Amino acid sequence: MSVKSLSSKILSFLPYFIVFVFSLYQPADPDLGWHLKYGEYFWQHGSVLRDNTFSTMMPNFHWANTSWLTDIISYTTFHLGGFFGLSLLSALVVMCTFYFFTKAAKFSLWEQTLVFPFILYLESPVNAVSFRGQQVVLLLIGAVFYLISRYEKKPKFLLLTIPIFWVMSAIDGEFLLGYVLFALWIVLYLGKKIFLENSFNFKTLGNFFISELKEIKYLLFLLIGIFVITLINPFEFGIYLDALSHIGNPLLKDISEYLPFTLYSQEWWNELFVGIVLVFGLFIFFVSETFWEEFPFIGGGLLLFVLSLEISRYAWPDYYLLFPLFGKSAAFLKPDGKKAIKISSTILLTIIFCLGIWLRYPLTKFTSFNWNDYCQMQVLPCSSASAEFLISHHMNHNLYSLYGWGGWLIWNYPQIKPTIDGRMHLWVQNGYSGFADYYAIEQNFKDIDKTKYDIAYMSPDKPVYKRLVQLTREGKWREVYQDQYAVIFVRNR
Repeated sequence: MSVKSLSSKILSFLPYFIVFVFSLYQPADPDLGWHLKYGEYFWQHGSVLRDNTFSTMMPNFHWANTSWLTDIISYTTFHLGGFFGLSLLSALVVMCTFYFFTKAAKFSLWEQTLVFPFILYLESPVNAVSFRGQQVVLLLIGAVFYLISRYEKKPKFLLLTIPIFWVMSAIDGEFLLGYVLFALWIVLYLGKKIFLENSFNFKTLGNFFISELKEIKYLLFLLIGIFVITLINPFEFGIYLDALSHIGNPLLKDISEYLPFTLYSQEWWNELFVGIVLVFGLFIFFVSETFWEEFPFIGGGLLLFVLSLEISRYAWPDYYLLFPLFGKSAAFLKPDGKKAIKISSTILLTIIFCLGIWLRYPLTKFTSFNWNDYCQMQVLPCSSASAEFLISHHMNHNLYSLYGWGGWLIWNYPQIKPTIDGRMHLWVQNGYSGFADYYAIEQNFKDIDKTKYDIAYMSPDKPVYKRLVQLTREGKWREVYQDQYAVIFVRNR
């Protein structure tokens, strides 16, 4: 291989390696502990856990776990490679996601150079927590849209969507979003063929369905095949019920990713800038007269952008689906001449690569990462000393514990059964919601002194802490432990 050929291959791979480097994060998912515990249970018992054995609230609830395969992957990776293994896996997943969406959008090296850093910045809120099921779903949606981009030349490739969606349905409840996006592409694709290839009236519409009946049957077969195969799982139709329970659920009003971006926050300004770039990219599409050809591919991204203005969670898949529009904007800034493009791309990629290495240096902060470090990464940091205090004093009866610490306790301190954890935000049984009950106490809408709880294990940042301090002054409760992150109160009997 010549030096010129080798340098070209290195340059073509460099944008993806940059994505890998920038996507290396220390695991910070507050739900990591219970994901690991579910995965451990599978390897120990050879079956998927169906019962709530980890928390005290709603002990008889049977949950359709839409992330059961994620749990197995997480535990296996953690068992073999620890936190560093999860960091590497997460970065690899993000890199492959970029690869599929890049190939689907047919990016040139210049477009990769300009768009990749921008998307990495936009996706950092998701990637910063490291490996989780949502990342894998985005990867698989990217694989689906790559197959869509090859459909007209290789229609049989689209059969691969059936096994892809089976895996997706075992990874995260967001598989339903992928299914909707695929169905939307089919509708928009057929609509494009009707309006662009036929003079529209009822007669030509009938002729269209007759002439395209074979293709319509094929696409309909894919939709039905995907639905049927996703029912082959330990929870059958329950995974659909769990995914559908997120739509319009009032319990989500207290979870940030299901709310709009906070006005004038960094994410809000990011969304505003994305809207400006989106409009500019659409303008270029219209000018180049390729808009209607590309519309079935970008239609899902445009829809998600509108939805993300009300529900921020839709922004993360949206940014990937808008790759073609970002690419059009980047192409507008392209230098003249192939040589100038290559030199400019090389210089920019080298600078970005060096920046990534500098930001991730030293590597030991990933290889030596442990549970104590993990505690400091949380939005509400946790305290090992406080958990050990509970264990040594046998304080595990009628315990009220912080929601965000549930997963951490489940994995690290199985002697302590948390009140609630991250699995349970939408669990409802006979009209009772454990999360709603927990949240009312945490926010002091419901007086903890009038509940069954005798021990409160809480962060000083929560409103219930002020109530507990007041109850201590009244002699009804007493503080038995406090450190920088945690406080423990006990009811006086």
